[in-house]
Amino acid sequence: MKARWRLRPHDPGSSSELGKAAGVSALVAQLLINRGVADPARARAFLSARMDSLHDPDLLPGAVEAARRIHLAALERRSIVIYGDYDVDGVCGVSILWMCLKLAGACEPTFYIPHRVDEGYGLSASALERIAADRPGALVVTVDCGISAVAEARHARALGLELIITDHHSIGPELPEADVLVHPRLPQSPYPNGDLCGAAVGFKVAWQVCKLFGDGKRASPHLRDYLVRSLGYVALATIADVVPLSDENRVLVRHGLAGLNANPTPGAAALLMLAGHTGRRPLKSGTVGFGIGPRINAAGRMERAAAAVELLTTTDADRAQKLALELDECNTRRQEVERRIVQEAHAKIEAQGGLGDRHGLVIGDEGWHPGVIGIVASRIAEAYNRPTVIVALSKPVAQGSARSIPGFNLHDALADCADLLIGFGGHAAAAGVRLDPTNLANLATRFDDRCRQSLTPDRLERSLWIDAEVPLASLSLAVVEEIERLEPHGIDNPRPLLLASDVEIVGEPRAVGEHADHLQFTCRQGTFTARAIAFKQAEKGRVLKPGTRASVVFHAVVNEWKGRRDVQLEVKDFEVAETPG
Repeated sequence: MKARWRLRPHDPGSSSELGKAAGVSALVAQLLINRGVADPARARAFLSARMDSLHDPDLLPGAVEAARRIHLAALERRSIVIYGDYDVDGVCGVSILWMCLKLAGACEPTFYIPHRVDEGYGLSASALERIAADRPGALVVTVDCGISAVAEARHARALGLELIITDHHSIGPELPEADVLVHPRLPQSPYPNGDLCGAAVGFKVAWQVCKLFGDGKRASPHLRDYLVRSLGYVALATIADVVPLSDENRVLVRHGLAGLNANPTPGAAALLMLAGHTGRRPLKSGTVGFGIGPRINAAGRMERAAAAVELLTTTDADRAQKLALELDECNTRRQEVERRIVQEAHAKIEAQGGLGDRHGLVIGDEGWHPGVIGIVASRIAEAYNRPTVIVALSKPVAQGSARSIPGFNLHDALADCADLLIGFGGHAAAAGVRLDPTNLANLATRFDDRCRQSLTPDRLERSLWIDAEVPLASLSLAVVEEIERLEPHGIDNPRPLLLASDVEIVGEPRAVGEHADHLQFTCRQGTFTARAIAFKQAEKGRVLKPGTRASVVFHAVVNEWKGRRDVQLEVKDFEVAETPG
């Protein structure tokens, strides 16, 4: 589906005024305004992302009481079980809390991550029964799950377990009766940032626990050092869980990535090496999103998420290397399965007559791996620009994963289909569902109708939002370095997209890369030339010949090669100018 180019509004006066007040170029000021940052003080805070702007955990509902109970259980030498989800967010959150308790001297804290295929997402009665049998009277602390576990919380109480739920997912009509709930969006919550990921919520609880093991207000030095280092895992989870990178999330990711780059744990170092990151350059969100996150996720998708927790928490470099290779092999298998299912999903859509007038997609098959359907849902949603539910059909319960498109609240839509589901959970952008496989067709109809109510034809059109049209000559190395101060990028702070019109292709474009599927070329505008790379566009780029004139949409990046730094255009799309006559 070809994207429609949309140029964001531009007020030169406002950009100039903000640029002067905030001490940045007019272009960067315009980029800030496009992200809702129009006040000079906010702009300076956005660019500096100071660590001291993090919100204290005592503001987070339930965090103080949760920390008190965890601290008391540790002092009493009681069993503490950290119960987490099997994705990056859950794995990182479990690792943070478990290591915190280990360093604080708790009595053999353990963790439990359910098997994605055999047990499914979240708290389960059977898992709680196993915990109660192995560790009677234990304190169970969830990470990244539990806010919808109403029946399971009652079961935990009946089993004699103390239960603390820490979560960030959308809250349903009924809250679970846990001993403590920790959630940034609880009713009447005063917490300034409702968009924390699950690991960030866990980090806040760990921060409060560390204060109690210190003087009550500050953590002891070794625990304070640990908290700073654990920001790297908060950053991994925040990026992987695709939560907005605004407010303190931006601070968490900025400092977490810097810490991972400068002083990685053995596990993080092994993952960075596999992702091709040497540490000589700043670590960016793209490397995490495409190189590290998928490898951590692959453990839970294909085999056992516990291996990912062990990797992130080990202090043994050799063990870390072995575990990282295990995750890398899982990821390779995941990619193979994913490619097959994506092809089959496209084929099913075509067999059904194509996209047609459908506003939402629900597709299922008995041969699809439930550990991979989430990423398949992302691929299909992106390809068709439609909210998508992909279902791995099985009896008696089928598992599904859903992904949204910008501006559509997926959780609310699934809530309107709740009578057709055994259960569901998630948030506006992503969710998981369980259903009787015989309800698939009804769900497809209902979900499409619900999407039709909210999605206008204009919103169904795939759009490429362009921040500014610029002359290439304005993109000096200093300006592009200033643009890079907007890192880290993600939801609410996308990578800036720029437009250069009427550029001339200089020389013969070259297909490059292992599979010759990327396109490298040089473009000229006036007397200024710039090198460009268009990833996965070699086939489309066959129309580009020496002398061709085109408009290009791109990210401006600093390219480093053999000690030389220069500006390069990372082209996302292009349009060849029509030839007169």
